[in-house]
Amino acid sequence: MNILLLVIVGFASGTIVGSGIVALITLLDIVPRLAQLTKTYSKIRTYENAIILGATFGSIASITDFSVKANSVFTVIIGFYMGIFVGLLAAAIAEVVNVIPIIVRRNKIEGYVIYVLFALIAGKIIGTYVSLFFF
Repeated sequence: MNILLLVIVGFASGTIVGSGIVALITLLDIVPRLAQLTKTYSKIRTYENAIILGATFGSIASITDFSVKANSVFTVIIGFYMGIFVGLLAAAIAEVVNVIPIIVRRNKIEGYVIYVLFALIAGKIIGTYVSLFFF
């Protein structure tokens, strides 16, 4: 009986989290925006399939003992693509909320926007390296 309850709670929790992620990706218009920026409107179905397959295989890998024996080059390539995804998601959230224009107007730094962007990028990179090498 306890195992059945755990299965039901786990399935319900996964469904809720998955629905939230799908709602976030839909709300932020990530796929259409990516197609617009890259001028690849004909590839929207491919982007959607890649997101679905990535989420499915990621979920399977999380709940099983799945592992890949890979060399460092492969690991760096996968990490690079994961970073691109996180960057796209963060940029989409920032674009929807319009954080950067609000900060620029409030602080009256219109001529220094490029420096603000570089500071954000540098902070992200430095934070990643500190986390990677020290924690």
